[in-house]
Amino acid sequence: MPLHPQAATFLQQLSQLNSPPMESVPIEVTRQALIAASTVKMAPADLARVETRTISRTQYAFPASLAQNPTGGPSDDELRVRVYWPHGNGPFAVCLYFHGGGWVLNNIDTHDDVARRLAEASGCVVVSVDYRLAPEHRYPAAVEDAYTALRWIVARADELQIDPNKIAVSGDSAGGNIAAAVCLMTRDRSGPAIAYQVLIYPITDCDLERPSYRENAEGYFLTTAQMRWFWQHYVRSADQMSEPYASPLRASTLKGLPPALILTAEFDPLRDEGEAYGEALRKAGIAAEVVRYEGLIHAFIKRVDQFDSAMIAIRQIGSSLRHQFNTKPEN
Repeated sequence: MPLHPQAATFLQQLSQLNSPPMESVPIEVTRQALIAASTVKMAPADLARVETRTISRTQYAFPASLAQNPTGGPSDDELRVRVYWPHGNGPFAVCLYFHGGGWVLNNIDTHDDVARRLAEASGCVVVSVDYRLAPEHRYPAAVEDAYTALRWIVARADELQIDPNKIAVSGDSAGGNIAAAVCLMTRDRSGPAIAYQVLIYPITDCDLERPSYRENAEGYFLTTAQMRWFWQHYVRSADQMSEPYASPLRASTLKGLPPALILTAEFDPLRDEGEAYGEALRKAGIAAEVVRYEGLIHAFIKRVDQFDSAMIAIRQIGSSLRHQFNTKPEN
């Protein structure tokens, strides 16, 4: 398929900015620019309420991981999450959401609109996790924060009005990587159980030589050079890149994982590894639906102002979650 006209327009506008390569700019400058650019003009999602909460890592982290990575003080102990409640009566199914940004960029504010729209579309309580970023906090800090948030929602199920037997995880890009990794982690640690995973153009492997990395190396928003830069900031060594919680596709087995919906974009370096993960899940006997958005580029789902396909994808995810948890849409 040719590049979607809306993607072509977006990329043309981006090129006219003549911005320096992201890898050449101080990380904090890029972080602030992404926060400033995250405002959405489209009418907001209609939700019952939204609250920002703080989780104590000391209280909810996996004990063994906390022993290996103790918190350095009160501020290090705090993990921020934002909870989005749909209209209706609980208990609701719940979806943990992990934002993208190469493990280095973005936060729950840059992806606030996505989380809101997913809560509205799915009828789930969505809990967006402000996991620790690299390089200040390298692998596996982000995945451990995901697992901490999972333990917290189960412990606070009544307060959050959720059903602890109806838990999904989702995320885009690096967030999709974290969602896939926490599914492995909770299987390996015997719970809490995750019922479903939605991976949006996820990072699943550290192999940057797949055809999609060569075909879409530059000129389509996310570049192969940027992915190499993200990995260098995320892990402490090349060996860590191949560990299953960093590259879920390299797990010795995917048996025992929850069913999955995986979305990919045609003009995205990550396309092939996302689709390969779906195939690997199916070979392990796991139901996995893989949908490629033809003509689209990486990160399209958070740009509802630029891409009609963003809302189409959000509605698809919402419908899939409703089907999984047998949740009827509000009238």
